[in-house]
Amino acid sequence: MAASSGQIKDRPVRFGIVGCGGIAGIHADALKALEKEGIAKLAGGADPSEASRAKFTEKWSVPTFATLDEMLQRDDIDACTITSPSGMHGEQVVQCAKAGKHVLCEKPLDLKLAKADAAIAAAKENGVTLGGIFQQRFNPAVQKVRRAIDGGYFGKIVLAHCETPWYRSQAYYDSGKWRGTWALDCGVLSNQAPHVIDLLIWLAGDVEQLLCAACDCGKERTIEAETVAVASARLTSGALATITGTTLAYDGLPQRLMICGTEGSCQFSADALEFFKTRQPFEQEIDAADETPRALAAESRASDPLAMSNAGHMANIRDFAQALREGRPPAVTGEDYRKVTRVLNLIYETAGVGPFTK
Repeated sequence: MAASSGQIKDRPVRFGIVGCGGIAGIHADALKALEKEGIAKLAGGADPSEASRAKFTEKWSVPTFATLDEMLQRDDIDACTITSPSGMHGEQVVQCAKAGKHVLCEKPLDLKLAKADAAIAAAKENGVTLGGIFQQRFNPAVQKVRRAIDGGYFGKIVLAHCETPWYRSQAYYDSGKWRGTWALDCGVLSNQAPHVIDLLIWLAGDVEQLLCAACDCGKERTIEAETVAVASARLTSGALATITGTTLAYDGLPQRLMICGTEGSCQFSADALEFFKTRQPFEQEIDAADETPRALAAESRASDPLAMSNAGHMANIRDFAQALREGRPPAVTGEDYRKVTRVLNLIYETAGVGPFTK
């Protein structure tokens, strides 16, 4: 059974990491830092690759397991963070939930909406907490924009746009057989763009109607899924929105998010708030807190998938661990995660690509 908040409120939440590849290192590093605060602790890892397990054990000095089932049998693990290929997420959440472990999942919750729904249902049925990694929500500048929108300082949102003009070489896709496949990864929208898509719908409104979409699959790269995509939508706020992405933009440009309202507008480039203005004064136009993400903008996730600070992940994981200790929902819930998977599925269905064709 899952450990209750009463059982873990006075000790660190013990985490096992599912998948010991690249992004797992960001999670492990954050958990080691949180261990110093007495909030969370890295307790193990699971990966079918012997080489990955060996590297993980050597670096982090924790036990590793060849199967998820082996790790789930451990009584010294309260929760799992899932960092495996995207197409495995939903099923692994279900496994963890049935074993009574709380789950924090990397993006997206799953590639298919039905599997995401099954994951949410399993968490509820087994009394465990399901949360997600949308670390950019914890950016102080993003939170300021959210407060301004919630307070009415943007007026009526009329237009929103997000873009991911990044670069991934053929060598990147060749580095893992799962990369760029419909079954385990999909393309730029599902792998590189979920965080900025989340910010668009979190700030400007969920997608009410997908108006049109086009995906160029396998363009300039030997993969199944999309390397270029464009979609337009009507949001619940009434705004029109566009979502674009590519992994062919040499040598990678910053992600951009723009939200336009009748009383205020903003624009992010990478993690930096480059423009923020409201007709009625809201706090100050650029906070000191905004300078941290501005400095992080020099990092180049646009061309290097692991060129990132762990600050956002640490804030996200800290919140999840504290939510377990305090018996409250995390800031990013399974239902939040579902919204992005739904949008991705709507785009693929409308574009008529992969296994998502209507």
